[in-house]
Amino acid sequence: MIFDLFFRVGPAIQAIFELGYEPKEELFYELTPEQYSQLEGEGKDVSKTWYTIIPKDQKYDAPELLIIDADEKSVLMDAVRYINSFCVKSEEKQQFSSFEEKLEYAASKLPTVFSQSSKYTENKKAPHLKIIK
Repeated sequence: MIFDLFFRVGPAIQAIFELGYEPKEELFYELTPEQYSQLEGEGKDVSKTWYTIIPKDQKYDAPELLIIDADEKSVLMDAVRYINSFCVKSEEKQQFSSFEEKLEYAASKLPTVFSQSSKYTENKKAPHLKIIK
């Protein structure tokens, strides 16, 4: 469980914190033939299926497209399930009216490493580990 959290799903949880919204299935769009050509020119394996996430809410407008392959998409969806499950099993048994509330709660309970580069770090507890140089 811990290995899975930190090494498989962990990076996807970090990505979700950085996105700041729930990457639902209907937000994924397969790349266009032109985009596949561009990926091929960059040396990527175009035998895989590649997606971009296009949020419906324009407040999440990003300067670059987030491009992921089918395997990464699967792990990202596993991370969404993990966050939802984590909130359902919360010791406070509170109700969440939005995915953003779930992210705020998860950020306050999970190790800092998951949300450190997101807007959710403001409400974070102290880190579990301190790096000494």
